[in-house]
Amino acid sequence: MKKRKYTAFLRCFAVILNLLAAAALTIGLASGARSGYGREVWEDVLRGREYLETGQYASQASEAVYNALSVAAKSSRLEKGGAYDPDKIIRVRDYLDSRTVYETMPESEKSNGICYRLGDLYQWSLKGTSFGSDVLYEPYKPLFYGSIQEYANECDEEYNVVVSQIQEVMNMLQKDVAEYQELKKAWSYEAVNVRYALWDLGNGNIITNVPELQHEGAVQEDFEAYFKNLGSYYIFDSRSTNVAQQNVGDYYSYNTHSLLSGWNIHLTGEYQVYVGIDTGFPVADEMAVSAREYEKAQEVLPGYIGPVVTGGVILLITALYLLWRLAEYTGRALLLVMEHANTVVRLCLCFAGYELIGAVLRLILGTGLIGDVVLLGYKLAVLGILIWEALQRQRLLDGVLAMTNGEQDARISTEGLFQNNMQMAEAVNNLGDGLKSALQEQMKSERMKADLITNVSHDLKTPLTSIINYVDLMKREKIDHPKAQEYLRVLDQKSQRLKQLTEDLVEASRASSGNVTLDIQRIDFKELLMQTSGEFEERFAARGLKLMSGYPDYPLYVEADGRRLWRIIENLYRNVEKYAMPNTRVYLDVKCDGQMAVLSMKNVSEQPLNITAEELTERFTRGDESRTTEGSGLGLAIAKDLTELQNGTFDIYLDGDLFKVTVAFPWAAGGELI
Repeated sequence: MKKRKYTAFLRCFAVILNLLAAAALTIGLASGARSGYGREVWEDVLRGREYLETGQYASQASEAVYNALSVAAKSSRLEKGGAYDPDKIIRVRDYLDSRTVYETMPESEKSNGICYRLGDLYQWSLKGTSFGSDVLYEPYKPLFYGSIQEYANECDEEYNVVVSQIQEVMNMLQKDVAEYQELKKAWSYEAVNVRYALWDLGNGNIITNVPELQHEGAVQEDFEAYFKNLGSYYIFDSRSTNVAQQNVGDYYSYNTHSLLSGWNIHLTGEYQVYVGIDTGFPVADEMAVSAREYEKAQEVLPGYIGPVVTGGVILLITALYLLWRLAEYTGRALLLVMEHANTVVRLCLCFAGYELIGAVLRLILGTGLIGDVVLLGYKLAVLGILIWEALQRQRLLDGVLAMTNGEQDARISTEGLFQNNMQMAEAVNNLGDGLKSALQEQMKSERMKADLITNVSHDLKTPLTSIINYVDLMKREKIDHPKAQEYLRVLDQKSQRLKQLTEDLVEASRASSGNVTLDIQRIDFKELLMQTSGEFEERFAARGLKLMSGYPDYPLYVEADGRRLWRIIENLYRNVEKYAMPNTRVYLDVKCDGQMAVLSMKNVSEQPLNITAEELTERFTRGDESRTTEGSGLGLAIAKDLTELQNGTFDIYLDGDLFKVTVAFPWAAGGELI
């Protein structure tokens, strides 16, 4: 009784403490949310990261490198020595195609397109164009020619087309120069904390927003020292494609050259690119503002984090205690239900319990870091249970498969199994014991049957031998009475048949039980079949059967027992002799199919075949159901069993009265294989 009162008091205290912790946590989170800082800032401050280690800075740095490269590439077309260069040369058609500009233009290329000084063409664009008598007024002359008309006449081009191209280039150039001027102002040393330099190693031209680097005699070591001293930098050398970078986000260097080419960069040879960020943030740009805001967050947020963490810990501990108690009571109830419920009900209860517990945890812990960790642990625990269940089911499956494969002593260990799996394992073990007992009884029955057949055959063999011997002696006597001679002939025929039947019984019993000792040798299959065909030639002729044989042109060797192989072939020929329709053809085909030597015989049956191919190979089954012909019904059964004992295949095909048997044996190494 005292223990129950103590437990009840502890539960009430845990509930009250849980509610107080939840209230403190809610107030702390609400106050923190009103501070205006996002989740990423909270996480960065909580983990003690400096601004340069945050994801926000990494994103800004990556964007800064990209934009600085764009500014340098666009400035390279219009700038030289750190200033706008009006003496650069523009070939109109090249500028239209790719905004290409030139440092110089030899007179030998004057016929390749009309050219102007950059400054002349830009000033002309600002003044605008005017026409008189359909001729463009030209305040600035093209290079190498006195006028546009002179160029058009000498180079055989349409005057109006050239004028139209010049006007289009003026419009492009006016926009490009305006963009250049805006970029130079926006990305000047005094406007941003980003520093860049593009060094054209072909002509020594340096495009940069750092005045101290814009001088003759600059060396690579000076550039590297300056940018590496900034704190964040990216350095690329086109000669070796080597990259040196630090704290510039996820900018990837492999696309630098393609980016510069896409911006129509103007270079005369190899180049070096330098981009850096002054992490002291002396200029009040966007990055500096972000850095100041983060420093403020580092000062403000710890005041919220302490109460939030304390409330969260208390909430977590009390919630876990309450959940443990809830799980304890719920578990007891579920165990009672699941012990008496069927599989479907148990599965539904497990799924509902999983979802309910997950929902409670999400409701209590929210979606914060701690909640994610607890939910992850809960899901991992459920995953572990499912994996353990799967391993138990795999153990059951392995045991069933072992029993299916004939392992009589296979057992499924019930140690560590869940209740339902344990019941299933015990049921499977009992089933295995039953199958083992049944198999042992069957094997005992088969042995007794084989022994019975052997003993009966042996008991019949002694008197039968005496009968056959006496019949043979009587045949040597001179008996003139016709009826006595007929009786003697019938007696001889029936005794020989009885002898064959007893031999077939013994052979069938041994073959079906596998109690046969094989002497596997390399045998010429083709030669054996030709010999057998010769022995049965007269018998076939007596019934009007014509054998149509097809043999390969090469010896065909098989791995088989010679005596058993002869018995198989003899049984097939005897079957044809007894049951084939008289005066018909019998087809024999011998060939090599892959790694098997194949014998195929087919004939038309004299009697209707109203049974299946599988039934024909059963013992004591005959195609002649009226039994008007002699036979034991064991020939095909013996042939099939002996074939399979020698790793061969035995197949029968029936189509109406057509009977076809196919026998295949493994091809012997050393024989011909075509």
